[in-house]
Amino acid sequence: MSIAKRTKKRRLELRLTQAEVATSVGISQQSLQKIEDGKTSSPRKLLALAKILECTPEWLLYGEPFNDPSGKKSNSSHHSNVENVPFQLHVKKLPVISQVQAGAWSEAIDFRSLGDEVEWEDAPANASDNAFWLRVVGDSMTAQTGVSIPEGHMILVDPDTEAQNGNLVVAKLEGTDEVTFKKLFMDAGQKYLKPLNPNYRPLEINGNCRIVGVVKEAKVKF
Repeated sequence: MSIAKRTKKRRLELRLTQAEVATSVGISQQSLQKIEDGKTSSPRKLLALAKILECTPEWLLYGEPFNDPSGKKSNSSHHSNVENVPFQLHVKKLPVISQVQAGAWSEAIDFRSLGDEVEWEDAPANASDNAFWLRVVGDSMTAQTGVSIPEGHMILVDPDTEAQNGNLVVAKLEGTDEVTFKKLFMDAGQKYLKPLNPNYRPLEINGNCRIVGVVKEAKVKF
């Protein structure tokens, strides 16, 4: 049974309409229809969907376990002498967005505005709901020693984390549509965006820059 069939099965068992489930989850009815039609295999609000359907995200994705996060047991007719451990969600899905989208990011974030074709990537459960993934472009953060984040890596950017001296940050400069990825450096009241690559010069910022978010994690996908 697929996630599409499990979603529809649970909705019907609970006697809920698509509109009721979609409203509770915070997605459009059209998005829920795509899940039930099998056109969306990785829902962006999986945890909320599982909560409304009184099951676990893991059951929706893979079929086991069925127990909900609060420990409620399934009403399934299947019996076993092995009891499922209460499910704990260790990851969440966050969008992979472009540099232009990141530059326009604000506190009023609505993932639905990104469309149904957006790519979603696993992130730690403790990342804020406003966080997103961004692909590194260029070699300004490539270093021969120490921390190095070469082009092609994906970075997890959290707008809800306050930037401190020494943090890796994503920032938007005045007059640009895109963002830049650098290390925030503060010295004697002056702020700089410092590349990790010594071949690039630090950029002095003075009211002409908005910190979009702090980078919490980096990874590479092959």
